[in-house]
Amino acid sequence: MGYAHIIRLLLFSLVSVLMSAKNLHAQEIPVISAAAYAEKIYLQTDAEVYTADQTIWFTAIVVSSQDLHPSILSGVLHVELIASDERVIQRKRIQLAAGRGAGSFQLEKTYPQGVYQIRAYTEWNKNFGSDFIARCYVNLFPSTAEIERTPITAFQLREKEPNHFWLYAQLIPTMIDETHKKDLTAFLTVDQHRDTLVVKGARGNYLLDYPLPADATLATLTIETQNGARYTRTVLAKPDSLEVQFFAESGQLVLGIQSRIGIRIRNATGKGVATSGFIVDSRGDTVAPFRTNHLGIGSVKLTPLRGLTYNAVLAPRNAGKGTDRYPLPAVSDTGWVLAVEPRDTAVHLELRTNGSLADTLQVEVSSRGVPYYQIKGVAKNGLLATDLPYSSLPEGIIAFQAMDKQLQPVAMRLFFNRPNQNRLQVQASMDNPSYDKREKGLLSVRVSDDAGRPVKAALTVRVMNKDQFGRLPTGRQTLQSRILLDSELQGGVNEPGYYFLRETPYADIDALLLTHTSRYRYLIPLQDTFHYANEPQPYITGRVSGAFSKRGRDGVGITLLTFGQTKGMDAQDTDNLGRFAFGLGEEYVDSLAILLQSTNKKGKNQNYTISLDERIPPEVEFDQHRLISQVDSVVAYVAKQRQERAQRELSYKLASGEILLEEVEVVRKALSPQQQQVQDRYGEADVVIAGKAIQDKEEKWSYGLYSVLLFNFPEEIRIQRVGGNGGYLRAQVVGNEPTLVVIDGIPVPGYSYELIPNIPPSEVKSVELIKFARGFSTLYLETYPEASPMSAPMTGSVVAIYTHAGKGLYAARKPVGLLQATVPVYSPVTPFQAVSHKPDADDDRRPDLRTLLHWVDSLGTDEQGTCSTSFYHSDVAGQTVVIVEAMTDDGRIGYEQLVYEVKSP
Repeated sequence: MGYAHIIRLLLFSLVSVLMSAKNLHAQEIPVISAAAYAEKIYLQTDAEVYTADQTIWFTAIVVSSQDLHPSILSGVLHVELIASDERVIQRKRIQLAAGRGAGSFQLEKTYPQGVYQIRAYTEWNKNFGSDFIARCYVNLFPSTAEIERTPITAFQLREKEPNHFWLYAQLIPTMIDETHKKDLTAFLTVDQHRDTLVVKGARGNYLLDYPLPADATLATLTIETQNGARYTRTVLAKPDSLEVQFFAESGQLVLGIQSRIGIRIRNATGKGVATSGFIVDSRGDTVAPFRTNHLGIGSVKLTPLRGLTYNAVLAPRNAGKGTDRYPLPAVSDTGWVLAVEPRDTAVHLELRTNGSLADTLQVEVSSRGVPYYQIKGVAKNGLLATDLPYSSLPEGIIAFQAMDKQLQPVAMRLFFNRPNQNRLQVQASMDNPSYDKREKGLLSVRVSDDAGRPVKAALTVRVMNKDQFGRLPTGRQTLQSRILLDSELQGGVNEPGYYFLRETPYADIDALLLTHTSRYRYLIPLQDTFHYANEPQPYITGRVSGAFSKRGRDGVGITLLTFGQTKGMDAQDTDNLGRFAFGLGEEYVDSLAILLQSTNKKGKNQNYTISLDERIPPEVEFDQHRLISQVDSVVAYVAKQRQERAQRELSYKLASGEILLEEVEVVRKALSPQQQQVQDRYGEADVVIAGKAIQDKEEKWSYGLYSVLLFNFPEEIRIQRVGGNGGYLRAQVVGNEPTLVVIDGIPVPGYSYELIPNIPPSEVKSVELIKFARGFSTLYLETYPEASPMSAPMTGSVVAIYTHAGKGLYAARKPVGLLQATVPVYSPVTPFQAVSHKPDADDDRRPDLRTLLHWVDSLGTDEQGTCSTSFYHSDVAGQTVVIVEAMTDDGRIGYEQLVYEVKSP
């Protein structure tokens, strides 16, 4: 099924889309890579450094890979906040409209200091592995100045013997798990080798002292508490080491043919290093000098000669340390070199070969998996050359791939095309050249094409004090750099925005592409089937089978009831495989309660098994280099500024007598009638296990409520088998006191205890444990009325189980053909709160220390290509940065950055 067919189905029927979008057979738009069907995701946050009392604001744009038009395949974007131990700590499901969406993460003061990843993906992009997941990293600091205190502190190397290092750390697990008291589990990964350690504690103190191998370069330590809380840090064992790599043009150096060699030099943290050096041959002669930029990227030209080998010699990094030599790739006796160079109006292509390899050759020219040219010819005197006008190719990375007559790839080269006619011109201006504190400002924007004609475009606008960055964001990811460059290269690009600055030489981006040719994402081969359907809106899919058979049941009636902001109902029949699919509409809640009811073809309730498909998120991939224990000076500066402002706000609240919520926090639990009845009779619960927590732990082999509690909550409740002939499972609150069960406030008769273990976990709202319950002897006699009052124990515990039905044990047994569940829909939207200042406002003396002054995730231009927005400045003086990013429906991109001053009094 072609791409255009998919689009039509999306507009026609949710069910037909989900059932049909998996197959792409005859392609109406010719493509040469399956990745041409992927979506590109741009994710931008308002800052890179936060304190734990702040909000992370983000905006996202999703476009089609082929033409960069706003994607209509996906209506839901999954955005996740991930801790360094690779746990997802917050999830958001963002509604996409015309490929655009926005949201936020409210940080918690309990989050430990460290580096966090934010990633965004669509359900459709799971078809392409991890290549098209957008990721960015942010640094989180406490709102106070206690930066150094973390769960893994004093993390350092100690040289106990010459050139023999031990890894030392003080571990404080109670910072992430207040209840931790046992031995501490630690996972130590040294380069590629992983060890599991048990660290003994002494009065709450845990020390790690571990010898490292002599050749160790990187060590990552993760601690895990008894309740599964984790924290991770990484340290360099050899901080002065360099990684030096060379990338021959077209993949190989060929004897007698000049080619350009890409150079990449990085330090142990993965950051580029600016350096210089020269190429020497095996005779000791200097062949050519080279230099890398501040990102460690450079290139050099070389014509290999017979019988010689080549090395790169780096200039000394430290006085008296000598020079470093690194070998260049080996020279091939025969082969091809594919070279491209920019000319005035066209890109010049040369395919050279030597020896007897001259033959009919073909060069395929493509961009983002879509072919544009096929150049065929016979190399004359070992050369095939041509020019291609810039205007005939799209903006962005162009792939040139040479193939022999058997159509086997023999050489590849990437080129970045910058046709002028595709660029949007964005002009931003303020109504004043500078402003006083708290003064209102008006931002005006005009968007035009290269000829000055007005253009309708969608904009995002951010206005920030420079302290939000610590420096002007020259290399920061932008819409241009993400869509046209970074999203197409595996592993990403360091400071991608740098390559789109006007002053950046073309040689820098060309050298970057030389070092990333093998990482080009559009080398994924074509495929006929995609396993993951697109997600135009939140939906559920599932299957109906017989009560005693796994075979899908055709023609079963399924009714869906939803209990969101408004109640909804929908119905359909299963297909010939027993499958169904329902759209869930526009609900904005953390989870939506639903009820599915099945009926047979006569409309009567039937005991069918209804199951929902589980959607598993992609595996987390966290760049451990981000965790290396070295605080960047810029990051530290921004954190210090944030902490000082938080302290000033706190001082104002104290001085003005405002109530600090965290100091007088009242925890009040909303109780159902059944819970209130239980609490009044037996006392308040000591432990509450949420029904969702139980359902999340349920496995395919689970056999009722008690089986889940047995294997997953042993610290809270003991499940043991009692009675003869195999007996049955019975619950006991930890301790030696007897335990009884009430369900929805109704005591369970003693003869029915065998039924409790088989309550379906899906029917459970919560399990609550009441230790040393009031009136226990009375409850005991209700449970066992035949018992003598003299034998009734005076003390004991109660397990209170609450079900969705709310009517006790017998109603909790799963109704015929019924499934209750909670499912994800769109996350609730928190709007950005704009601040206004009036001359006679009562809070005029309250400090306004905002650094993010204005945030507009969607602003459209009119027919004249203009729009405007206003905002108030804060009490923070200094440079203020305005960033405007624009994109049209046909994929044209524009960017503008404006800097002005807010004056001090």
